[in-house]
Amino acid sequence: MRTLENPRRDVRIWAALFPLIIAACSTMPRDFETPKFSIADIAPKDMTLMEQRFDVKVRIQNPNNFDLGINGVRFDIALNGKEFGTGMSGAKVTVPRFGSEVISGEVITGLGSILRQVQGFTSGITKVQFSLKGKAFAESPASFTIPFEDIGDIDLNFGSSAEKQQDVFEKEVVR
Repeated sequence: MRTLENPRRDVRIWAALFPLIIAACSTMPRDFETPKFSIADIAPKDMTLMEQRFDVKVRIQNPNNFDLGINGVRFDIALNGKEFGTGMSGAKVTVPRFGSEVISGEVITGLGSILRQVQGFTSGITKVQFSLKGKAFAESPASFTIPFEDIGDIDLNFGSSAEKQQDVFEKEVVR
């Protein structure tokens, strides 16, 4: 077993090597632009009293001039600022340069989350704000994580504008 003969020299060597090691571990390409992640689809999968599972499709749009290999995502979905569920996928996908792909995953919610959401809907909400926040795990062109966040609104006035247009049309025809 080797003992430290000159501890100051060893500290200086490690101090000189440390920035090089950190630079070598920084594998994100210099001209990397963060891809856009968005919810493409969400559908109920399995419902029980205590737990609900949803199939979720997340679209990944790659604005970079190189293919981007993703080997998994982990994310949270919130509705109206309240936690809805946590999701993940271990699926591997290669997003082509200047292209997009969809990765399928599963979101799990609990009874408390569903009750908070139902309480909001009973108060006459006509628009739901959602947020998708998480991390993607890239494997090419190098291995690194990509944090992402997407926020949007869903209008719950299903058909109300179409009904108004129909009413206007019917009034014009009757005249």
